[in-house]
Amino acid sequence: MLNSPSNPTGMIYSKEELQAIGDWAVEHDILILADDIYGRLVYNGNTFTPISSLSDAIRKQTIVINGVSKTYAMTGWRVGFAVGDPEIISGMAKIISQTTSNLTAVSQYAAIEALTGDQSSIEEMRQAFEERLNTIYPLLAEVPGFEVIKPQGAFYLFPNVKKAMEIKGYTDVNDFTNAILEEAEVALVTGAGFGAPENIRFSYATDLDTLKEAVRRIKAFMEK
Repeated sequence: MLNSPSNPTGMIYSKEELQAIGDWAVEHDILILADDIYGRLVYNGNTFTPISSLSDAIRKQTIVINGVSKTYAMTGWRVGFAVGDPEIISGMAKIISQTTSNLTAVSQYAAIEALTGDQSSIEEMRQAFEERLNTIYPLLAEVPGFEVIKPQGAFYLFPNVKKAMEIKGYTDVNDFTNAILEEAEVALVTGAGFGAPENIRFSYATDLDTLKEAVRRIKAFMEK
């Protein structure tokens, strides 16, 4: 399973990396499940390359999954879709029809309108995310104990907070984020669920003033 741009890191696989992964998958007959949900949200001159576009052989080995939640900010509509080998897609449809059933008609019509209508809002939203990233990244990097790598896409920062936890006397990232929630009233997602127990996920999917205030509160918590 391949997620690029990545949740939670925001990093993007290079074309060369994707080519190597794709060639390996073809050679070993491994199916690639490519989660391209953040593919339109890339910043600062970075580019997203769909692995399915690299060659016919890789495309045939790939199932692309996507949706309208991120690109069109339609999280609550719960619309996703997959593209790939017809036999596999047919099997997926059979399972879904007997488990979660089907989408409501209103969600399907809304998704069609989003996908086929005016696309200018995507670039407007992308530019807004880029501005937030470029504003918040240096501020978060100034928080004591926070080590931040600037992401290339999606809408998350994923700082390593090992030193920050040591400064405040915490050994568990869940306790650390709970303390920030209780004392600074800022909600963060721990990296434990992503296999990175020394990291936290900071979303910048809100307005710039709120983000600046959130970072100010986190910094005040660390300096207290």
